[in-house]
Amino acid sequence: MTDRPTIQALIDAHKAAMERYDALPEGDVPDDIDAEMMRAGKALCAYRPATIEGVHLKAAYMIDCFVFVGGEGGDPDFTRAQLVSGFLPALPST
Repeated sequence: MTDRPTIQALIDAHKAAMERYDALPEGDVPDDIDAEMMRAGKALCAYRPATIEGVHLKAAYMIDCFVFVGGEGGDPDFTRAQLVSGFLPALPST
């Protein structure tokens, strides 16, 4: 069992949203692009990997992305509690 395809899809969605954001001219960010970036980030942040491989893949991406860790004096978009909870063991299906 692997959750690599799921995590990779979440990462790809976030990267695509970040690329649209980065391609904008300086100035105001349209609400739809900002919302898409936050939605994709929240989905990745909240997803709980079911395998150690998934944990490594998710962590490797998130550690290099300023949205999750902050950067250049900026604050991250997610709290430490949100980040940590996304690495807790996956909840069992009921």
